[in-house]
Amino acid sequence: MPSTVHLFVFDTLADWEPGFAVAGINNPDAMKAPGRYQVRTVAAARDPITTIGGVRILPDLSLDQLEPADSVMLILPGGESWDQGGNAEAVETAKTFLAAGVPVAAICGATAGLARGAIRM
Repeated sequence: MPSTVHLFVFDTLADWEPGFAVAGINNPDAMKAPGRYQVRTVAAARDPITTIGGVRILPDLSLDQLEPADSVMLILPGGESWDQGGNAEAVETAKTFLAAGVPVAAICGATAGLARGAIRM
C-alpha cells in the first residue's frame, strides 16, 4: 500500500504551483521505489473546486476526514484566497499535522496564510 501525500485543493488554487511535486510523486520513472507514494486531493468539502486556471477538481476527501496518521505530507499550494484570509480550515489542519510530526509543504501564498495562523515554517 503506497504512502499518501495529501494535496489541499480550493477555489482559485494556483494550479501550476504543485505541478512538479505532484508529477514527481506520481511518476514511477522519477521514483527510487516506484509506487511508494500516491497523491490524494483534500478540500474543505467534497464539492468540486475550480482552480485559477479553470481546471475543475473533485476532491478525494474532505479535511474533516483527514488524519495525520494517514499521510506522510500535506501540500498547501498558493492561490488568491490565502491573500484574502481564506483557507482557515487548512491552517488548522496544518497545525494538527505539524503537532503530529507530519511535514507540511506550503507554497507561495500559503506561507502567508500559515503565518497569519501563527505557524512558523
